Amino acid sequence: MVVLNALILWQLREPIVQGYSDFAALYTAGKLVQQERASSLYDRVAQWQVQQEFASSVKIRSGPLPYIRPPFEALLFWPLAHLQYPTAFLLWMAVKIVILCAIPLALRPLGDSAKAIPPILANLLALAFFPVALDLLEGQDGVLLLLVFVLTLNSLQRRAEFRSGLFLGLGLFKFHLVLPIALVFLLRRKNRVVAGFLATALVLVLISAQVVGWATLMAYPRYLWDLNRASGVGVSTATSMPNIRGLLAAFGVSQTSTLVMGFLWAVELCGVVFSAYIWRRAGNEPNAFTILGFSLSIVVTLLTSYYIYSYDLTLLLIPILQFGGFFLPGLRKRVLSEKLFVVSLAVLLFTPLHWVVIFRFGASYWLALVLLTMSLAMAWIAERRRPTPGFLSDD
Repeated sequence: MVVLNALILWQLREPIVQGYSDFAALYTAGKLVQQERASSLYDRVAQWQVQQEFASSVKIRSGPLPYIRPPFEALLFWPLAHLQYPTAFLLWMAVKIVILCAIPLALRPLGDSAKAIPPILANLLALAFFPVALDLLEGQDGVLLLLVFVLTLNSLQRRAEFRSGLFLGLGLFKFHLVLPIALVFLLRRKNRVVAGFLATALVLVLISAQVVGWATLMAYPRYLWDLNRASGVGVSTATSMPNIRGLLAAFGVSQTSTLVMGFLWAVELCGVVFSAYIWRRAGNEPNAFTILGFSLSIVVTLLTSYYIYSYDLTLLLIPILQFGGFFLPGLRKRVLSEKLFVVSLAVLLFTPLHWVVIFRFGASYWLALVLLTMSLAMAWIAERRRPTPGFLSDD
C-alpha cells in the first residue's frame, strides 16, 4: 500500500509542482501575508493575481483556488512563501511525514502495551492509509489536525484537561470539525477542557484580527457562505464528501434547499448529543473508555459534518492505531460489534479501492456507510463494555 501511494505521488509530480493541488490556496495566503497584503486574504482578485505568479500553467481554473481557512493559519505558510512553490510544497510534505512518524510516539498504549502496534509498523500503516496519501498529494493540512487531536487525547489520558482544551483550540483552522468535539466536552461538563479551548480560541481571534484587521475578519463568515452557494469556484462538490451530506447529494437531494440544510445541521447536532451520551455512559475509567469516547466523537463528527473531504479521514488513524491491535487478535471469537469495527477498518485501509473510486468516479459519498457502521459498532462496544475489569485484558 505504501509503495502504491508513493508511485501515484511520483506519477503526479508534474501537476503537483505546476500548482494543481490544494496547497496553491495555502501558499497564496502565505504570499499575501509576505507581501503585506493580508487584508486582501479573502479577495478573489488578489488571490488570482498571486496564483498567476506561480500557477499560470494550470488549465482547469478560470479563477483562483480560494483560501478558506481562518486568518491565523496563513501565518503558518508565511515562511514557506519565501520559497519557490515546488520547494515549499516538498518542504510542507516533509514536515507532515515527520509528524506522521511522531504520531505513534505521542499515542499512549491502550491497556497491555504488548497489544499496541509497534511504532515502525504504525508509521507504515499511516503512510499506507489512503486519506494520508491524498493529504500529501493535495498539500492539505489534515495531518496537522491529526497532530492536534493526538495531543488533545494524550493530555486527556494524563488528566491534564485544561491543557487538552488548549490543544483542541489549536485545531480551529478546521473549526467545522473541532467545534462539534468541543460541544461534546461541554455536554459532558468537562469545564476545564472547555475553558482551555475558549482561551486558545480567544487568542486565535485576536491574532487573526491583528493579521487581517477586524473588518476583514468580520466579513470572513460571509465569504465562506458565498463560496458555499457558488459553483465552479474550486470548492469540492457534495458528492465527493464521505458523509451524510454526500449520500443525500448522490441520491439527487438538493443542496440549496433550506429544509435540507436545516436537516443536515440537525443531524450534526444529534451527532454531538449521541457522542456525549455514549461517552458519558461509558464513563472515564479505565483509560480505554477515554480513547473510545474521543474516537467515537471523531467518527461521528466526520459522518455528520457539513463539510468533509476524503483527506479529513486522516483523523481515523487515532481509532485505527489505538484499537486495531486490540480487537484484531482472536477476531473469530469476537462479538458482532467488534467484528464490524474491524471490517470497517479493513475497508478504510484497502487503498487501491479508494484510488480507483477517486480517479474513475470522483465521488466518495459511499464511505459514509463505512463511517456509519464504524460509529454504531463503537457505540455498541461502549454500551457492552461499560467499565468492567475485563475490558483491557479481554483476549
